[in-house]
Amino acid sequence: MELAHQKCTTYKAGSPPLTRKDTLEYLAQVPGWTLKNGHISRTFTLADASACIAFFGEIAALATEEGHFPDICMRESRYVDVSLYTYPAGGLTLNDFIIAARLNAKDTAQ
Repeated sequence: MELAHQKCTTYKAGSPPLTRKDTLEYLAQVPGWTLKNGHISRTFTLADASACIAFFGEIAALATEEGHFPDICMRESRYVDVSLYTYPAGGLTLNDFIIAARLNAKDTAQ
């Protein structure tokens, strides 16, 4: 099943993260995302601060719906940096890639 159509699951402390092999396979399925310091991240470029704030709201709604929350930062009133990592698992999980794929789908819909 395509990542953007999957639902996140609840991870508990001590649940294992993905292997490096699985991480790289999933990373290939989310264009624009890079692996940095064990997290996957992407910078979205928007028209202005209002568009960034609206995108923040979309990210927050998705995160709340899925129960999986990214680290988010707005820079220079045009850029939204998103970083994903599953803290309870101590690494990346399928949830991170599901959220990345869903955010990519929102980006192409704008």
